[in-house]
Amino acid sequence: MHGKNLGSIYGIMDDGLTVKDGRLINNRPNCKNGIEKAAELRKAIKRAEKIEMISEGVALGDMKAEMREEGMGMIMPFRFKK
Repeated sequence: MHGKNLGSIYGIMDDGLTVKDGRLINNRPNCKNGIEKAAELRKAIKRAEKIEMISEGVALGDMKAEMREEGMGMIMPFRFKK
């Protein structure tokens, strides 16, 4: 058992903690319960929806600007005729 000190209370327990150079090292996996995972998933979904809304708005703005430019090209010759 490399890194474990059998004379220590931490050497007896096998819960992912090791002692290395007199320091307690946490080797346990990052555990999250279902509520935390669901909250993170909900947050990620909301962020993705916001990004999608913003990109749709930018695309619509670009389309409207292009339509205005095309429309002005058709209207301008008729407007200045006398």
